[in-house]
Amino acid sequence: MGRLQENARFAINMLVRDIRAAGHTGCSDELSTIVNHVNDAATASSLYAFIPVEGSEGAAVWQPSTSTEEQANMQTDMAIDSDAITLRYLADTEVFTMTPAMAAPTFQIFTSAGSDISQGDIIAISDCNSADIFVATTNASTSTPGCTSTGPTDACRDTIEHTTTSVPGAQPGNATQVLSKTYDAEATILRYVTNRYYIGNDGNGNPVLHRKSGVGPAQEMIEGVENMQILYGEDTIGSDNVADIYQTAATVVDWDDVVSVRFSLLMRSIQEYGGEVDTATYTLLGTTIDPADDRRRRRVFTTTVQIRNRGS
Repeated sequence: MGRLQENARFAINMLVRDIRAAGHTGCSDELSTIVNHVNDAATASSLYAFIPVEGSEGAAVWQPSTSTEEQANMQTDMAIDSDAITLRYLADTEVFTMTPAMAAPTFQIFTSAGSDISQGDIIAISDCNSADIFVATTNASTSTPGCTSTGPTDACRDTIEHTTTSVPGAQPGNATQVLSKTYDAEATILRYVTNRYYIGNDGNGNPVLHRKSGVGPAQEMIEGVENMQILYGEDTIGSDNVADIYQTAATVVDWDDVVSVRFSLLMRSIQEYGGEVDTATYTLLGTTIDPADDRRRRRVFTTTVQIRNRGS
């Protein structure tokens, strides 16, 4: 039971962190001021569209985009009686632009040295008025190799390119090199994060909480997570950023009004033990789950999380 509770705590903490961050855009807190230059990002069903929260009800298509992107691959592992969630946000990097940050909207970007930006990373440049998302088409290169100074000198800074050239390792590339404006020094660089969580089996047929980050392969994160049910809190009355009703992914009316997420996990012990067979059913947010009759121990854990960039 101690191991079951420990796995539950890890799984809950992982989900809570990403749900709270959904829609984060740095100090530019209006999604309407964000311009996404990544190829296909203008298509709502694209993996690269900046939709903060998406849900899949029982392995169905993603809502609100109605996307089937990656569903074929994920359904080979995704439990059809369990829900899934996608969370997107811009994560802080503590990397800042330096003088002269950009000469023009098409030009390279200069940042503090040691930025650790790699070719193919989807990143954003942001000030408190707007942000631009794009693919880095080269590794960040330091002007002077071995430079250790962090001062605002021409020698000690990194260079980041954002061209439209088709570069191996920089897929899907950029639709345009022209950013929405020329950013001044001390704008921030952020990373574009897309994390998809779902329940699937490991190589031995045991249930595991999976996380798929961007286009990379899904990773097995926490074992013993047998089922996950999710409801989305909609602010339908008064626009006070407080959930008035909790809906499934299939019944949410307006995803722009989703201000919180409630999820429930059915956890089970890794091994069977003892002589008592568990024949019980379990209710997760109104959904009844009837797991296999075996000698494992199970518990249900439920929590509600406010999306900090929408709620109060």
